[in-house]
Amino acid sequence: MASSTAKKTVSSYQIGSTLSILYIAIRVSTANLSPITDCDEVFNYWEPLHFILYGSGMQTWEYAPQYALRTYVYLLPMAGLAKCLQFLLKFLPTSSLIRQQLFNLLLLQSSTTTTQDILPLDDDDKPLLFAMLRSSLILLSCYSELSFLSSIHDTISPTLAHWTAFCSFTTAGNFHASPALLPSSTVMILWRLSAANQLRGWDGYAILWGLVAVLAVGWPFCAVLFVSTGLWALWKAAVSSSSLERNDDGVGMRCRLMGRVLIRTALHAIVIQAIVMLIDYYYYGKIVSPIWNIFVYNATAGGDELYGVEPLSYYFKNLLLNFNFVGLLGILSLPILLGRKLLASSFPRTTLFRRGDGHFSSGTSDSLKILMLVPMHIWMAIVFPRPHKEERFLFPIYPMLCFGASIALEEIMMMSMQVLSLVRPKSKVAPSPNKCMLLGLVLLSPFAVISISRSFALHHYYSAPLDLYQHFYYHHIMSKDTTPKRENDEVTYICTAGEWYRFPSSFFLPPNTQLGFLKSSFSGQLPQPFTEFGSKK
Repeated sequence: MASSTAKKTVSSYQIGSTLSILYIAIRVSTANLSPITDCDEVFNYWEPLHFILYGSGMQTWEYAPQYALRTYVYLLPMAGLAKCLQFLLKFLPTSSLIRQQLFNLLLLQSSTTTTQDILPLDDDDKPLLFAMLRSSLILLSCYSELSFLSSIHDTISPTLAHWTAFCSFTTAGNFHASPALLPSSTVMILWRLSAANQLRGWDGYAILWGLVAVLAVGWPFCAVLFVSTGLWALWKAAVSSSSLERNDDGVGMRCRLMGRVLIRTALHAIVIQAIVMLIDYYYYGKIVSPIWNIFVYNATAGGDELYGVEPLSYYFKNLLLNFNFVGLLGILSLPILLGRKLLASSFPRTTLFRRGDGHFSSGTSDSLKILMLVPMHIWMAIVFPRPHKEERFLFPIYPMLCFGASIALEEIMMMSMQVLSLVRPKSKVAPSPNKCMLLGLVLLSPFAVISISRSFALHHYYSAPLDLYQHFYYHHIMSKDTTPKRENDEVTYICTAGEWYRFPSSFFLPPNTQLGFLKSSFSGQLPQPFTEFGSKK
């Protein structure tokens, strides 16, 4: 149930509002400032995408038909978008000022690189396409963020929506998670869309987004994030007003309504899974289920431990780096909220633990807050103890951390105000909602400055690989000296050694150029070029 204030206030985060346009503009303009922090993003997703588009790229063993751990369905929306962008780019003259300005805007060239230094671009400018695809990922992430924030604004509290937006906008975690072509980033986006629909009472759409995340992204472990979504929909069906009529068929009505939810979910799951298997059949040449294969590989064989194990402190260090104090507040939000509700029920006559309509959000919205926070703690309970740890495994809970930090801040501020009202009953200690909102932003500002500083540091100190390979593409490899080689179909190799994992993808290699590996201290299995058969042989 929304608070009375939220009902009367039009959401500032609706698509098309001034705030939403500003939010999107800033996020999209900084999309390509973020470095690629995970080589899995390059070799498991950008490289197969390059293969779909151009027929070349590096193949990891996960795409081998005998393993089939990755689904091609995840890449097809990006491939379709890339085809549309390629078509549009053909209408821009190769030497046009518009194209070069678009290049500088998206790739954010340093002052040492000017438009005059760049050679005339070909019809299929792959680094520019790469930058546009990353910007598109940010655009999709912004849409999910604004949908989630708008739902919080309308159903829980405008103040919580503003605080959540502030945390989400400034944290270093979202800076590099949002433009990443990774299943964990996509799950983060889909969870926001699911949560936005569930907050508004559209449980069918909430479950549908969850099914897409589980079945079409290729990361079935995220199913635990949507368990509460399904249980909430079933509970609402069981206690809905139409099923609580005092008649002899009350139990039957409950069963029918719950059955409708289950049948609808099953039908949607069957349709999605059928589409996924048909597409993977086309690319693998046989019937496979990558989501089942990857689940078995990680859950039973313990294969992920081959790629390193880390202590539990690894995740806490990551949260402190990417969220600092906001991450701590986010984790503590559910215990704080549940503790306050327990105290309120244990001491019903004490006003100290009660929430009324005069506060940011009413006590009736507590159930929605808990619904949004429970998946985060389920995820941490499952992921944290696993020996193999990666930063990207935390991406799905980033929205919950920001929302949770806002809830924790609200609880602390409200408790402080109520304690002051007991100490000084004759004085007015409760400021207006707008002043409370501004006070919260002030309290969060120091931590926002730290996070923004880390984001700038990530760009400044870790963007060299992208800059280097852009230089190869535009200044050296595409120079006139190599033109005869390209015409004669002779392959030029760009070789890397121990730092192979910094390669930003074949989108930075011109035609007839291929990545090569020199011998180094790394003794593991390296990706190999896709053959013309792709994953079929």
